[in-house]
Amino acid sequence: IVMEIKHDHKHNFRESTIPDYEVCIECGTYHSTNQVSPEILYVEQKYWDEGDGSTGRSTIEQQVSNFNCIDDCGISKADRIMQFVPDGGKAALEIAASPGVILQRLIDKGYDTWGIEPSDRYIPFICSQAPQAKVIHGFFPQVFTEDQSNIFTVIIGCDIFEHIQDYDGFLRAVYRLLTDGGTAIFMSPLILDDGDGFVRKRDFEPSQHCWIHSEKYLKPYLQEMFTEVKFTTWICGHNLIIVKK
Repeated sequence: IVMEIKHDHKHNFRESTIPDYEVCIECGTYHSTNQVSPEILYVEQKYWDEGDGSTGRSTIEQQVSNFNCIDDCGISKADRIMQFVPDGGKAALEIAASPGVILQRLIDKGYDTWGIEPSDRYIPFICSQAPQAKVIHGFFPQVFTEDQSNIFTVIIGCDIFEHIQDYDGFLRAVYRLLTDGGTAIFMSPLILDDGDGFVRKRDFEPSQHCWIHSEKYLKPYLQEMFTEVKFTTWICGHNLIIVKK
């Protein structure tokens, strides 16, 4: 599928007050100038802590609780994402499937469920959370060939969009792999036009978070590609992009 994107905004970056980030003076999008390669972050290094505090991050077990907890706003992260998953779909894909909570929710909803995980050290745990899911080791979209298309009713990526340098190639692959009328759901820190997209200081991690996109930039860009585009929020720093092919 060859797609022409007419949206011609070119970022005009200046150095920002946030270390190792530049910011577009026209649309407010932030871009890291010091990102570490995904292969180093997610293959060579431990992404989740193993209980010894060595990474400064939560453990994968804690992430299960994070997805299911309702303390922040009365609805869990998993439930908020699943609000936008249509009934009656056939196949679903989660990109970066750790810790496996969303995979099991998709299975419970009747989907033939697939997951992609770049770090093989976490795949056994993911499979323990969602035993019926088919989990692929690798990076998206490289795990799919260019001629594969129209496979998934739903594609989900939670807390990954800010990590992707080549978001154009990423989104084109999402479009190609969605069935007609299919839905993609991404959760990411965003700067929203309605003022709800206030980004926390912790969301600026230049080694990991390549982009903090603004709705001002993303909305017209996505509207060139998808038939429906919606922005909404779970909690601060966890905004949602919902698109339909």
